[in-house]
Amino acid sequence: VMILLLNTWLSYKENRTKSAIMSLQSCTTNFREDVKAVFSHLFSLCNNDADNPSPNEIMDYFVHIEMWSGATLVLDTNPAVIKTMGLDTKVMADLLSTVGRCCSLKAMWEVLCNEQDLLEGV
Repeated sequence: VMILLLNTWLSYKENRTKSAIMSLQSCTTNFREDVKAVFSHLFSLCNNDADNPSPNEIMDYFVHIEMWSGATLVLDTNPAVIKTMGLDTKVMADLLSTVGRCCSLKAMWEVLCNEQDLLEGV
């Protein structure tokens, strides 16, 4: 239930800032280990420590647990992660639509710059 609530909370743009996410850090002490793992991955996006998992690992984790707001947060903060995902060209239209709806304009621009082959012939 907590993961579902967090996924919904992250769907609001005002909750996707570093300060909003880090404000949750003091609330996670009494959670189960699986919920603590979700928060740990989320907090890792806000910290640049060498011990943190990479954006690719965080993306894989959020996709695995189907926490889509977390996955779009990874795309918003690290748009270059799309290049390493090995996505088929057929799903790129849906991905671009999702990035356009859920991420910043800057993230969308970086995705388009990294995927120029998609715009070939347009």
